[in-house]
Amino acid sequence: MKSLSAVVLLILIFTCAQAQDFISAQPVGGKNQLHYFIDQELIYPEAMYNQGIEGTVSFIFDLDEEGHVIDIRDISTPDSAALAESIRIFKLIEWQHATFRGVPAKDTKHFEIAFNKKKYDRLCKSRGYTKILNPYEPIDSSGKVYWYRNVETSPHPVFTGKEQNLSSFIAANLKYPEAAIKQNVSGTVKLSFVVETNGKISNMVIENSLGAGCNEEAIRLLRSLKWMPGTFNREAVRTRTSLTISFNLDRGTDGLFNPVIKSSYGG
Repeated sequence: MKSLSAVVLLILIFTCAQAQDFISAQPVGGKNQLHYFIDQELIYPEAMYNQGIEGTVSFIFDLDEEGHVIDIRDISTPDSAALAESIRIFKLIEWQHATFRGVPAKDTKHFEIAFNKKKYDRLCKSRGYTKILNPYEPIDSSGKVYWYRNVETSPHPVFTGKEQNLSSFIAANLKYPEAAIKQNVSGTVKLSFVVETNGKISNMVIENSLGAGCNEEAIRLLRSLKWMPGTFNREAVRTRTSLTISFNLDRGTDGLFNPVIKSSYGG
């Protein structure tokens, strides 16, 4: 009996060790960024909305060792239009591959998008639109992501009024985190992301991190920018670029620390 218990214990230990060795695939930028992107991108199919059709699209998908989707299966959907919209959004998502003991590995994941009229109405009210208008046409429908150096015209933020460039926009809108001021935190936050053909951002990654609320402030500012997509062959294309914000504190003549902010994009 004791030997049997020992065997069971060893099996449990081995199973737990295997589970710890395996790191599941994740959306690039993490789940919070994924949820934000879906909320910004989702368009409830008009006919479906008018007919009061609700429900959740869900499916299972497999990823290879490089994080590429190789199969979608076990699909459940309340309507074909809901499935088409979900697949459209799903194809824009990049995935960080799974690993097993540090080696790239295959993985199987679950994906779903809920279509609920009341929640969608609240979402549209908070984001300020029910339809997404392309700022540039025609658009490339291949789904290919270009690096900003390889496009004809690079994606760039669009400004109106007094804020005519990125530096003035950041200077007018950045709120230096109080925690960073108190802790005298200075440094650089670099965000890498894809500017979609409709000017929305996706697949955002913090490439250079800074604590005390600076990461969160950089993300907030990035989300507040409006973008013109990059172009290639006179079509709007998906383009990976980056935004860098430098948080610095200079001690003034009064002995107090004053924020000094610098920013750039595309590098």
